[in-house]
This record gives sequence, C-alpha cells and structure tokens, in this order.
Amino acid sequence: MTIIILVSKLVKLKITLLVFIGSIGNSFCQELKLPELNITELIKGSEDDIGYWGDGYVYVIDLWGTWCKPCIEGVPKLTAISKKYSSQGLRLIGYSWEDPLKVERVVSKLGSDMDYILVNDSHEKFIKTIAEEMELVEGFPFAFVISEQGFVIWKGNPKYGLDEFLKKHFKNQ
Repeated sequence: MTIIILVSKLVKLKITLLVFIGSIGNSFCQELKLPELNITELIKGSEDDIGYWGDGYVYVIDLWGTWCKPCIEGVPKLTAISKKYSSQGLRLIGYSWEDPLKVERVVSKLGSDMDYILVNDSHEKFIKTIAEEMELVEGFPFAFVISEQGFVIWKGNPKYGLDEFLKKHFKNQ
C-alpha cells in the first residue's frame, strides 16, 4: 500500500513539473521576439513575400546551410509544409549566411524540391545575433515559428514536430 501511495505521489509530482515547465516555455516564447532578418541577397522567391514579424502572417524561419546534410534532406518536407499552410497565412523563409554563389549552386541542384523563399545574409548579422548573443540556436537544422503578432511560438529541429505544431496552430485559428 505504501509503495502505491509513493508511486502515485511521484506521478503527481512529475505531472506538476511538466505542467510548470510547459508554462515557463510558453510564457518565454510569448515574450520572445527575433530581430528582423538582415538580407543581403534574395536567392529564391519574391521580395513581396518577405514581410516583418507581427504583420499578421505566421513565419517559419529555417536556418539552412549547404554543409548541413540534414538541412538539405529536410528541404522537400519544408516545401510540403509551405504548400500545405500558405493559404492559411504561412510564409516559410530559408535563411543562409554562406557565399551566395555556393548557395545558388545547391539550390539549383534541389530544383523544385525547394519551393519556398530563400534569403542570404553574407554579413551574418541575423545568425550572430540569434546564435551568439541570444543563444537560441541549439544545432542544425533549426527553425523558428513566429506568430501573427510577431512572437516566437515554436523553435527546434523542423524534422521533429514542426508540421504537428503548425497543424494545431492553424486548427485553433
């Protein structure tokens, strides 16, 4: 009997901690704003599709690199996500900070597999701010979802949970 009570109390403590940690994460995300993208080149897409945080669109910012095999492997899935949610107000933007000619060569090889906006910041201003100063990037690939109001509402490896998050987000609209 004592063991059952102890296990029950541990389960309740674990649930309480998960709820508490989850609420910290949500309040953190609701208060976090990313700096504007610093764009030196538009590699793919139209400037008309690049807005600013809080303009009523949901943005997915995918940190992308030619050297990152998982980033390149994830491109078709991100294209599918972009197509799936664009009519609901999603703008997916790939962000690179490499030599634009190198990026253009890889994008050319990807062809229609990469069918979303790709910008380049050869000054590395945005990536240095979010990765070094704000310490938000936890590895690659890495993406942020920015709400219609301009706040980060999800961050992580886009392979794990991005589509599920967006499905719930747009369902609740």
